[in-house]
Parts: sequence; structure tokens; C-alpha cells
Amino acid sequence: MNTRNRMEEALRQFESALAEVEETCTAILADVGDAMALKAENDRLKDVIARLETRLQTLQDRAGELAEMHRQAIVRIDAAMERIRQVLGET
Repeated sequence: MNTRNRMEEALRQFESALAEVEETCTAILADVGDAMALKAENDRLKDVIARLETRLQTLQDRAGELAEMHRQAIVRIDAAMERIRQVLGET
């Protein structure tokens, strides 16, 4: 093989290797873009979770308040019923 043929072959191999490097870089950049999009979505979901946790805590607090109000209402109703029984002479 003469020098010219070897140079042409070396150039073809170089171009092939360069094309492979370019394809790899393109794939890496696409992966980076995908990773950035996933990170943004993950951050958004974390914000949603934080808001839901806050709302859940608010609802749990309110449920506790309502349960206490219910308990107090039962105590008052029982006391009222007892007074009515006393007035009617049923005790």
C-alpha cells in the first residue's frame, strides 16, 4: 500500500472516529437534557408534596378540633338529658 492510500485510509478512519464522537456527544447532550427535565419535574413534585403535607396537617388539626367539639357537644347533651330526667323525676 502506498503512502497516499495509507493517508486516505487513515483519513477515513479519523472521519469515522470523529463521527462516532459526534454521535456520542449528541447522545450525552440528549441524556443531560432528559436529566435536567427529570430534575425539574422532581422539584415540581417535591413542591406539590410539600403543599399537600401542609394541607393534610391543616385538615388533621381541623379534624382534631371537630372531634373535641363533638366530645364537648356529647357532654352537654348528656348533661341536658340528665337535667330533663331530673325535672321529670326519672332519676
